[in-house]
Amino acid sequence: MYNGIGLTTPRGSGTNGHVQRNWAFVRPGKKDKDYRAEDDTKKLDAQLNRPPNKEILDHDRKRKIEVKCIEFEEILEKQGRTPEEIKSHVDSYRQKLMGQGKTDLAKDEFGRVAVRETHQIAEAQQQKNAKLREAFNISEYFVEGSSFDCDRKAKEDLAKTVALQKELDAQRESLAAAAAVATAAAAAAAAGKDKETGKRYALLRTPSRERDDVATGAGKPDAPANSGDEREHVSKSDRKKKKKRARESSASPERRKDKKKKSKKHKKERDSYEKESKKKRKVMYK
Repeated sequence: MYNGIGLTTPRGSGTNGHVQRNWAFVRPGKKDKDYRAEDDTKKLDAQLNRPPNKEILDHDRKRKIEVKCIEFEEILEKQGRTPEEIKSHVDSYRQKLMGQGKTDLAKDEFGRVAVRETHQIAEAQQQKNAKLREAFNISEYFVEGSSFDCDRKAKEDLAKTVALQKELDAQRESLAAAAAVATAAAAAAAAGKDKETGKRYALLRTPSRERDDVATGAGKPDAPANSGDEREHVSKSDRKKKKKRARESSASPERRKDKKKKSKKHKKERDSYEKESKKKRKVMYK
């Protein structure tokens, strides 16, 4: 054995225990090495310098504020305050905490940032990079790799204009969204007022072929224009006739015969009544 390599004892191995290198091993040359391209380095930089999610950080901050408010509420309950006083004190305390803005990151006894969550670590790294950039007087819009470039100033100005344009676009989108929400709220309020005041829309007449024919006099070109009462009377008479026809069509033959007999009987009675009335008139006029 030499330098921890080889057999502990050559006994039983059929060798003399001499250690030497493997002459059959081919070492990789420089051509076989795969160097990283520029895109790969950019991807690695983006992964290392990934910005934190602001929504998650804001949610975490609000959660901590609510925990403090609950603790404060428990203290007030122990003091024997009324529910109204507790609510008002807790609301004012919450507004105070929300107005403070960002909370400081937790630090250990040596002053180092002691955070474990990914987004908090990324935020701490951003703060650290900002302090270092300020110490070396590096511009916020510095383009990496342009230190010895004669057009460094132009590149920084271009990056600055692009960043400002993005901020303006974001502000416009937020204003448009707020305006849309305001218009929707105004429309909902107007609809609620209309319901409260009891506003009703005029009823629309559904089109009917029979009614239109009666109103326009279709099928009777020489018929004069009727008034509204006459139209109603005609429509009622048409309905009665239709009902009568339906009854007659559905009636049995025996019932039809009875109806005919009754109609003849009524006709005779009518004729006799008319004759008697004529005779009486003649006698009166004589």
